[in-house]
Amino acid sequence: MKIIPSFLALFMIMSISYSSKAQSKVTQDTIMVEGICEMCKTRIEEAAYGKGVKFAEWTNATSQLIVAYNTEKTSLEDIEARITKKGHTTSHKEATKEDYETLPDCCRYEQLEKH
Repeated sequence: MKIIPSFLALFMIMSISYSSKAQSKVTQDTIMVEGICEMCKTRIEEAAYGKGVKFAEWTNATSQLIVAYNTEKTSLEDIEARITKKGHTTSHKEATKEDYETLPDCCRYEQLEKH
């Protein structure tokens, strides 16, 4: 009879352990990203998406990218690195001159106004 309570206790511990692993660590952040047009929006959002990113939306009027991501699969630094590699400077990371120069002429946010 002592086997049944031990078995139930073991089952409960295993259930709690499994459910804690099943819960993901999704967080939401807002990043300022330089850009000026709809082409920039598409490029920024596509660059933000990657492993672990659940949602990304950039707004031209505010230059804000709202991103939701799983912290166990990616980091804010990784997301910003992908964006700067496409030529767009973010809140915490500046795009290199070489990456910026890969942008189409109409997307050169350092030289043009928003459109």
